Amino acid sequence: MKKFIAVFLLSAIMIFNLSFASYAYSTVSLYYNGSPVYLVEGPYIIGGATYVPVKGLDSVLGFGYYWESASKTVVVSTPSFSAWIQANNNSIAISKNGINSTYYAGSAPCIINNRIFIPVRALADLFGLSVSWDSYSGRVSLSNAYGGSYSSSMQAGKISLSGFAAPTTIYLGKAYVLSGTVSSSALLDRVNVKVLDKATTITEINETTFNINSTLYNLSDIDNRIPFGKLSKGAKTLQITCVDKYEQRQQFSYDFTIIEPQPASSSTSSTDTMLWPVPSSGIITTIFWCDNIACHSNEGRVGGHGAIDIAANEGAPVIAVKSGIVKLSGFGTNENQKNGYGNFILLDHGNGLETQYSHLHEIYVTDGQYVNAGDTIGAVGNTGRSTGNHLDFYISKDGVRCDPLYYLNIPANATCYEPCDIKYFNAALASRGIIR
Repeated sequence: MKKFIAVFLLSAIMIFNLSFASYAYSTVSLYYNGSPVYLVEGPYIIGGATYVPVKGLDSVLGFGYYWESASKTVVVSTPSFSAWIQANNNSIAISKNGINSTYYAGSAPCIINNRIFIPVRALADLFGLSVSWDSYSGRVSLSNAYGGSYSSSMQAGKISLSGFAAPTTIYLGKAYVLSGTVSSSALLDRVNVKVLDKATTITEINETTFNINSTLYNLSDIDNRIPFGKLSKGAKTLQITCVDKYEQRQQFSYDFTIIEPQPASSSTSSTDTMLWPVPSSGIITTIFWCDNIACHSNEGRVGGHGAIDIAANEGAPVIAVKSGIVKLSGFGTNENQKNGYGNFILLDHGNGLETQYSHLHEIYVTDGQYVNAGDTIGAVGNTGRSTGNHLDFYISKDGVRCDPLYYLNIPANATCYEPCDIKYFNAALASRGIIR
């Protein structure tokens, strides 16, 4: 049995050595500017390409390096140049004189005996060297000092941000919605959003999304963790830092200011014209009516509907019709006396005037937040006691419901879904001098 094991091990060693010899030629030698280069191991020929170890070339070519074991990447650098060389990856990220690019090697770097090896051709391209091969002597020669031009196989790489609208001023307590897309020529690793106070240099927001592993990243994916509404008053700097898997990074920086909202003028009437709450739709499926027989739009109906319903697609933006404070928001229950409304937002506009937006698919604001007229505060939905996607909207003055058609800025495309509602709709328009 012992004899069998010994024979087996000997055979295995012989097979390994034969396999290793199939690509590792001891006659291969490396020269730089006419002088021999003595390496810790190699060179080796693998698949027709000559490979040399990164270690040992640092003193010859004058670069520093460090090893990232987790990603099997060696980072080589000079004062003006850095390259991220990863085992089994043909893409090599480069930064030279502040300009990022990506070099695509014909053969990928590899690990041999726990050392990373790089094809000589890639090494020459990275360092701007010429390379020649003497097949008779098995001699590889590199020449010319570092600083040559990149080869034509290099392609410019960058990280960019599109569709992003930088803030200039944000009202104290108001949410700011991040949007836009980060795109990168290499896979992104992480995106960080930071807000610093310019006077104190204190970091007030610092959120990061890790392990993105994609060339595209939508900033809305990180937005729900960004508490802009909790920022203190004053001048700020917003920094969006994007880092790819080669540690190439791009930072986008913007200055903005958190300011106090302007108080509502005491001379402003609570019945000033308000914006239409669903800009994308004018389809009124239910008008305002009540149980009172004297109500102008009752027509014998019971149960009461102290609001108007506006049909729209799920997710359609819902805006604040007037500036105010979020008095209450969330899902309607018996406890908050909003049972049946589903997701709702109640705004307090001062002077006893309130508006409510119900059956929402999403809520984009928080309690206590100040919003401006026209700000997107939610999205149309079908939550609570609802039979389709729509917004249930009401106006309340000193606790009494008012017909919104007498106060809203009614769009030209507004129509009634129910024919019986048209005369009441036209009456509301006529009372405001609008004839259709």
